[in-house]
Amino acid sequence: MRARALAVVLATTALLAGCSSGSDGDPAPAGASDPAAVQWSPCDELTAAQVSTLVGEDVVEQNGTTDQPRCTFTPKQKGGAAYDVSYLYFDGGLDAALDAMGAVGSQLKTVQVPGAKAARVAVRAKKDGVAVTGFVETQGLVQSVNAAQLAPYDEQTITDATTNLLAELARKAPSTDRMSG
Repeated sequence: MRARALAVVLATTALLAGCSSGSDGDPAPAGASDPAAVQWSPCDELTAAQVSTLVGEDVVEQNGTTDQPRCTFTPKQKGGAAYDVSYLYFDGGLDAALDAMGAVGSQLKTVQVPGAKAARVAVRAKKDGVAVTGFVETQGLVQSVNAAQLAPYDEQTITDATTNLLAELARKAPSTDRMSG
């Protein structure tokens, strides 16, 4: 189930990334398509202690390497939820990208996140586990949170934790000039 839940989460993120268009609006900051060339990561603004407070359980931060950066928070205790944070640029904005996805985009419900231009969340709960994917847009930057937890789980708790993390990402979102080197 863990691999299946993570596959659903990653597929949603990949589908959304494919909806980005380079023809309208401002171009993404230099190097934005190459994660190793960007001088910023959502993990620059987050600590394990902050995320632990936001999600209500102790987590450990995983940053990957310079060549393969990542921003993941895994549970300290067995059975907790894991949170993976990422970002992308969308010329037309989050709502337009999701609307263009049709049925897939409509599975994400709108949530209120202070300071965000748009925010959406999708929840897929099964007997064996739950996966929550959330997106928040600020200044053309779309940050995502993919959360997964095996059973037993509380669907509302992990959904609220994901939304809390989206709100923190929106609050700490950098201006686009801080993101390129």
